[in-house]
Amino acid sequence: MLTLSGQLINIFESPKGVKDEKEYGGQDKIQILGEVVLQNGESRNDLITLTTHDKQLFEGLKGKSIRVPVSVFANGKSITYFIPKGSKPTAAH
Repeated sequence: MLTLSGQLINIFESPKGVKDEKEYGGQDKIQILGEVVLQNGESRNDLITLTTHDKQLFEGLKGKSIRVPVSVFANGKSITYFIPKGSKPTAAH
């Protein structure tokens, strides 16, 4: 398991809808702005959106630097991050 750290920018619910008679959306999401170190030693900022199972854990941390455990899997040529169930954020110092 990895730890993602950065500033908690936003907490929101994804839009709900129906497509092909199946409901989608309605998940709680968070957005973390973090620094990614590049191979040449420079860095860039990335906004990472994650689904959370309990947005209440994040409500008091909006605008603050946090750490949250994440797991990763490859989805084609891209990497997808997710918060494992039961994981809790902590304030970064």
